[in-house]
Amino acid sequence: MKLKHLTITFVTVCIAIVAGTKAAEAASLTVVADGLNNPRNLAFDPEGNIYVTESGFGGDGQDGRCIPSPSAGFIPLCAAQNGSLIKIAKDGTRTNIISDLTSLALSPSGEQAAGPADFKFDSKGNAYLLTGLAGDPTNRDTVLSAPDLGKLYKVDLKTGGLTTLADFAAYETYNNPDGTDLISNPYAFAIKDNNAFVVDGGGNTIYSVGLDGSGINNVAAFPLKVIDRNQLEYPDLGPDIDPTALPVTQQSVPTGIAIAPDGSLTVSEYTYFPYPEGEARIFSVNPDDLGIQIIADGFTQLTGVTYDPEGNLYALQHINTSEWKEIQQGGMITGDISGSVIKIGTDGTRSTIWSGDGLEAASGITYGPDGNLYISNRARLAGAGQVIKINPTAEQVPEPATIAGTLIAAAFGKVAMAKKRKREALAKAEMV
Repeated sequence: MKLKHLTITFVTVCIAIVAGTKAAEAASLTVVADGLNNPRNLAFDPEGNIYVTESGFGGDGQDGRCIPSPSAGFIPLCAAQNGSLIKIAKDGTRTNIISDLTSLALSPSGEQAAGPADFKFDSKGNAYLLTGLAGDPTNRDTVLSAPDLGKLYKVDLKTGGLTTLADFAAYETYNNPDGTDLISNPYAFAIKDNNAFVVDGGGNTIYSVGLDGSGINNVAAFPLKVIDRNQLEYPDLGPDIDPTALPVTQQSVPTGIAIAPDGSLTVSEYTYFPYPEGEARIFSVNPDDLGIQIIADGFTQLTGVTYDPEGNLYALQHINTSEWKEIQQGGMITGDISGSVIKIGTDGTRSTIWSGDGLEAASGITYGPDGNLYISNRARLAGAGQVIKINPTAEQVPEPATIAGTLIAAAFGKVAMAKKRKREALAKAEMV
């Protein structure tokens, strides 16, 4: 009987361990699409197809369509017509919806592109496309010959036709809302009612745009992130250059935007060079007057935010360390470009549900209709970009070893308790 009891106990433990291992395997990263060129933001249509903006890989500069990069050591950003909007069906089939859009990227790496940046549907099924710029907007129509950059469009998905709703590059040129340098890079947008809310990572602003054709209705600048220069960590630029002499903008660089459960806007920021770790913030923006409040801090280089149906917020860290530590100015990866997804519960508690392990230099995150998080991975790379999905409950699954240890301890605890009760019963019998 004792042997039989012990055997049953171990069989139960083994079954439980196998079940625990299978549960752990459910928390995984899956590649949905590969071989993309600087993929950015994505959206689902009612049928479950994914629409992804590819910012492309730029040009070689032979035609002179180049400007200096404002964020990569003034390395040339060169233009070409290889940006696109693609559709990925449930079976993985890809369709080019719009091709030959302008792409502006570092030359010759094709890295860190600007071009098609975001895509969304409104509640009526109308489609909209946002394009970035990443440079001085006064060069857009002249040097770059790229009038399609830095704009929000209404899209005819049947014909690929684009109707301009707002020109952020022109607005930055003539108004410079944040009062700093002239740079425009519309990065992402969200739709609420009959308005689009666009964050411009170059202009450090948020715009309200009427989808009825009324254009830009309001604009607001995000607050600077003031940090003492002595507390900033700089790259080693050699004996002839003092990094502390480099300009420090303290600009916000907003990147991602989502509609919060209460109807407000939630915006993430990347921060300025030298991209201080643990200093990126999350903002709440009032859609009525674009009033801005800081609601969370302590992140590193955020590039997206999204909510699940329960109201939990997910923030996407592009790279977990300052980007200059892992990527050379020209785009060559020399270190670890692992990023993270951080869950912020409705009670404010934070947990990292995924870090590294295939999540790299990502930009753009959305909660899918199947309950998974969909992310544009390796979003700053040409030819190596991906769309991936991650189970957002990953942090709730214990490691197999932990499950095994817990169950074995519980099993032996039950055996010990049974023996103790038997001894107590015998002792009582002897007393009688």
